[in-house]
Amino acid sequence: MLQKKGFAVNIFRIMQNKKTSASKNMPFALHLEPAVDADKSDRKFVATLAKGLDLLRVFQAQIGPLGNKELVALTGYPKATVSRMTYTLVKTGYLRQRRDGKFEISARVLSLGYPLLVSQRMRHICHDYMAEIASMGNYTLGLAVQDGPSMVYIDECTGSSLNKLRLDIGARIEIVRSAVGRAWLSAIDEQQRTEFYQQLAPVYGDEWSALLPRIKQSLAEIRARGFCLVDREWRNDTRGVAVPLISTDGQTVMAMNCAAPVYGVSNETLVEDIGPRLVHTANNLSLLIGT
Repeated sequence: MLQKKGFAVNIFRIMQNKKTSASKNMPFALHLEPAVDADKSDRKFVATLAKGLDLLRVFQAQIGPLGNKELVALTGYPKATVSRMTYTLVKTGYLRQRRDGKFEISARVLSLGYPLLVSQRMRHICHDYMAEIASMGNYTLGLAVQDGPSMVYIDECTGSSLNKLRLDIGARIEIVRSAVGRAWLSAIDEQQRTEFYQQLAPVYGDEWSALLPRIKQSLAEIRARGFCLVDREWRNDTRGVAVPLISTDGQTVMAMNCAAPVYGVSNETLVEDIGPRLVHTANNLSLLIGT
């Protein structure tokens, strides 16, 4: 579920074709909001740790290696703060410095996420169900959880080795433009969804007025038939359907999607066949996850 306090820490500004100092050479850059200033009376909150973790989250596959100057522009943190953090993260093994002076995520970061993946019991429960649907065609199925304005994949199945639509575990996808993100939005309560919209509106700026009606249309589809279809919004060569996946006790909220290249599947197939299969699968899985 959404964390009301400190949610701005998790908000990425998605900058496309904007000539900022950090993004002019990046076709797709993610801008991280500065960390929320902790209440000075909150002596338990370690701001430096929060900023260090946020800095690690800036490193995305779409961006590549980053230098201190770019990290300053992306995070909004002072140059001296960024320099100290990158120095410390290199010393502790979580960043690797290249010969050109820029930084990359090191393999040690995997040690932070791997125990979570192993402990995610639902991954093991869902995998065979997803693989069965994926094997029916040139489909990619994914299981995702929410993190800020993104869905993060914790499992993935592909029906064909020739399928170019492959998303590694840990890959991020926008909530607002994707079927899997909108399916997750349908599973949270109205108050949380409203707060989420309020956080996202300034992130997307002028685009928000066009995005919000499409999001609401997807939510209406889920209410009517249990799944939503998103056609060429996330990527112009991809379409897919998705369903919310909620445990019977309501404590686990995820989403599952099936996507394919536009040349590999029609909207009719997704709506009449794959979508209903996902709904049936999600209903069965919700019972298993909640036990």
